[in-house]
Amino acid sequence: MLSGDPWELRFDWILTAMQWTALTLGIVLSSIASDPTPAVLTAAAFTGGYVVLMQALPRRFRDAEAGGEIMSLLGVLVSLVAIALTGGSDSPYILFLVVPVFYSAAFHGFRIGIAIALLSAAGMAIVMWSLGQEVFQPGFFQLAAFYLLIAVTFAQARRILIEERLRSEELDEARRFQTKRVERLAAAHSLLLSLSDLADAAELNPVTAGEAALRDLALVVPFAAGEVSIHQNGDIVVARRGDRPPGIEPSLFSIGLGDRNLGAITLWPQPGDTLIEHEPLIMEALRPVALAFDNIVLIRDIARRAVREERARVARELHDDIGPSLASLGLGLDVVLHQHALEDPTRAQLEAMRRAVTRLVEEVRGTVSDLRSDDSMSLVERAYAAAADAGAEGPALLIDIDERRPPRATIAEELGAIVTEAMRNAFEHSGASLVRVQGTVDHDRGTV
Repeated sequence: MLSGDPWELRFDWILTAMQWTALTLGIVLSSIASDPTPAVLTAAAFTGGYVVLMQALPRRFRDAEAGGEIMSLLGVLVSLVAIALTGGSDSPYILFLVVPVFYSAAFHGFRIGIAIALLSAAGMAIVMWSLGQEVFQPGFFQLAAFYLLIAVTFAQARRILIEERLRSEELDEARRFQTKRVERLAAAHSLLLSLSDLADAAELNPVTAGEAALRDLALVVPFAAGEVSIHQNGDIVVARRGDRPPGIEPSLFSIGLGDRNLGAITLWPQPGDTLIEHEPLIMEALRPVALAFDNIVLIRDIARRAVREERARVARELHDDIGPSLASLGLGLDVVLHQHALEDPTRAQLEAMRRAVTRLVEEVRGTVSDLRSDDSMSLVERAYAAAADAGAEGPALLIDIDERRPPRATIAEELGAIVTEAMRNAFEHSGASLVRVQGTVDHDRGTV
């Protein structure tokens, strides 16, 4: 049955009106046609009891298939008894026989409706035959056709209404799907705008991309805390938001393009809530983050490769060209100092020059060693890593370091530790809303 559908209520109203109308007509017309004999009173009692029973039964019983079949058969039996008691083919209760036919067809479909209509016609024929009335007459066939027409009409009406309800449900589901898709696209669009603003401001890096992702996700997904990590030489957390609720299992969502895993976002739901229904929205919103991470990693790889090649070229030129030239110059000065008698001022000047050449040779050797050593993390990268460790809920961070060349390998670790500790102290103890790291770095000189 069309449970909860407005048409079900209309059918129920029609059935109620039909029952009471047929009952009233049957009682009034049978009383007019003859005195209230026991037969007339019995017919009225049977049909009236059936109507009262139909109204008293709960709808879930009448709507059930088994209950519908029982009440339809009972209605046919009661109607035939009333017809037999009040004159057969001339009985005013012939209209009451329409009630079980309508009920079975409109509430339980074509099969039961046709069966009850045929049963009603057959029962009417048996009653007429038992009363000695002529069965095969035009009136009987018109009556049988009328019952069948009622059954077919309302059974088809029921089928059409069910199809319309299913079509309406499909449209509602499609509308909900499109609404959720629009929400996902809106979230992705908002994140794209944020990443575009970061790119225009030359601040697009894993930390700012992760912070933008968490900030924009928080507008459409209710989560208590979140972390964004990038997969590069292991998983590195680049952004955090909120405080992890104790005792709640987080949900992990991969950030990737194609079959490449670029990172992940871990979200802790609100207590008593779940993120399952928001998973499509989250995955849609993470696509721009995956693209940003991919571009960042690609640009860094290209930059590292270019720096590595340039370091190798400069080291080769220093080692093969400038180094030997300085060594030859030093040997030439040694020959002049040892084979010629020189005045004291001239000798002192040449010895000072020899010491300067020796110092230059040592510096060239150290520079070549630094250039040929493994790549070390730049100071800017160390600053962003320190910001990621501090979390996304701290003060805003602005890194403005003009790093022309990374620090020398011999001092890079110490310098990075100093900057990291200074930033950590600023985050934890300064109470500032903005921390600015600025300066210039050029190999072995600079200020931060």
